Parts: sequence; structure tokens; C-alpha cells
Amino acid sequence: MDILLQNFSLEIVALAKAFYTSLTFAAIKLFLEIYVIVMLIDLVLLLKQRGLGADIRDTLVGMNIPPELGNRKNKLRAKWAKVKEKLKSKNESDYKVAIIEADNIIDDLIARMNYKGENMGERLDNITPGQIENIEDLRKAHEIRNRIIHDESFVLTKEEAEKTFEYYEDFLKFFMVLE
Repeated sequence: MDILLQNFSLEIVALAKAFYTSLTFAAIKLFLEIYVIVMLIDLVLLLKQRGLGADIRDTLVGMNIPPELGNRKNKLRAKWAKVKEKLKSKNESDYKVAIIEADNIIDDLIARMNYKGENMGERLDNITPGQIENIEDLRKAHEIRNRIIHDESFVLTKEEAEKTFEYYEDFLKFFMVLE
């Protein structure tokens, strides 16, 4: 019985070796390799079409940072430096202009992140605290901007302007626009 079983297993091994080295097996392997490559290409194209990049940004950062932000960082940094330069002035109106311009820059970025709303206030209301680390500070800064716009008698000190500007800078640092 053992000899019969041993002969049977030797025949199976011989058949397997013959099939493995046959032209048929080579053709099957080639077909499967091409099929797997085509399936991987299809998968990549489907993920790209679906917008996987936005999903990854959502997952890693908690919100969809626009990909063009990476291309615009240098321009944005230069623009930010010009706005920040106004804080060096001794004129209160320059502080106010700097805060308004900084708010506009941040509003543009938030709008590009696809937050819905007619204005920055509405967009900020659509952001949960877990999505942006310093959302409350950003709301305070926007409130200062609103007071500048709507209250003619509002007095903005240099210290308050610098603190407000710092809130905006923290937002940009969070998204690695500024280092």
C-alpha cells in the first residue's frame, strides 16, 4: 500500500513538473500577468477619476486642502509678507488694512477648501473645531475684522493688531503655507 501511494505521489509530482514547464502554463501565466497589470491601471484611473487626492487630504488633515495651494505657496508668502509689513507702521489705519487684507487671504483659502457659505463668517460656522486646530482664534480674528469694517469708532491698537494677525498666521502655519 505504501509503495502504491508513493508511486502515485511521484506521478503527481511528475505531472505537475510537466505542466509547470509546458507552453500552456506559460501562456496562462502571461495572460494573468497582463490581466493583473490592466486591472491595476483601471484601479488607479478609477481612483483618480473619483478624486482620491481630496479623500486623502480629508483623511490626513481633516479637510480638503486645495492641491493648487502647493503651487501658490511662494506667491502667497510674498503677499503675506507685504500685508505683514503694514504692521510695522505707526498708523492705525495701516493696521486695519493689514487685518482686512489678511482676512481676505484666509477667506479665499477657506473658500477654495469647498466650505459653503456666502461669506467668511458663514464658512467659519461650517467648520468644526476638529477640522482646524485654531478655529476659535480664527473666529476671533474675523470678528476683529468685522468690527473694523462696521464700527467707525473702533480703535485698533498695535498689540491687538499683532495678536489678530498672529491668529491668521497660525492658520497658515497649520496648513504649512508659512514655516
